Amino acid sequence: MNESWGNLALQRKPVNTEKRMGSRSVKQRSDIKTRRIPVTATPDSNQIAFQRAKAIRRTLARQRIRLLCGLVALVFAVTGVFALVVYRQAMILEMNFNNLAKENKITLLNQEASQISESLAQKTNLDEIRRQAVEKLGLQDPAHSQVVTVDVPDSDRVVYATPKTVSADSDTYLASVFTTIEGFFKTMNRQGQGN
Repeated sequence: MNESWGNLALQRKPVNTEKRMGSRSVKQRSDIKTRRIPVTATPDSNQIAFQRAKAIRRTLARQRIRLLCGLVALVFAVTGVFALVVYRQAMILEMNFNNLAKENKITLLNQEASQISESLAQKTNLDEIRRQAVEKLGLQDPAHSQVVTVDVPDSDRVVYATPKTVSADSDTYLASVFTTIEGFFKTMNRQGQGN
C-alpha cells in the first residue's frame, strides 16, 4: 500500500528493502546515516539568484555584441557593394564625358576643315589659273584631233618583260622598256577590237 506524507497529492512508491548489484546487497535506506549541514555552508537564495542573473546578463551581453558585430559587418558589406557600384558608374560616366568631349572636338575640327576648304574654293579663281597656264607655261586648249579616247578594260592585264641580261647602256634598257609598253598597248588594241 502507498504511503502518503503530509501532502496527499504526493504518493510515494514502496521502497524495496534490498537491491542486488552483482553479488553485493545494498543496505536499506533506514541504515543510511544523515548528517547536518550548517547554514553557513548552504548558499543564500539571494546569492544564487544573483549568480543566475549575472550569468543571464553575460549571455545576453554576448548575444548583443554578436548581433551588433553582425549588423556592423552587414552595413560595411552593403556599403562596400554600393561603393563598388557607384565607383563603376562614375568611371563609366567619366568615360562617356571623355567620349562626348572628343566627339565635340571632332565635330569642331570637321567644321573648321569644311570652312577652310570653302574659303579656299572661294579664293580659287579658275579663270586666273587658266590665264597663267596659257601665258607663263604656254599651254593650249587641245584640238579635236588631239583628243584621244581610251577604253579601259574591266580586267587587269600584266605584261612581263622578257628576262635579259642587264646591259650597262641606258639607251638599250630604255628601248626594252619602250618595247614592253608598246606590246602592252598593242594587246589592248587587239582585245578592244575583239569585243
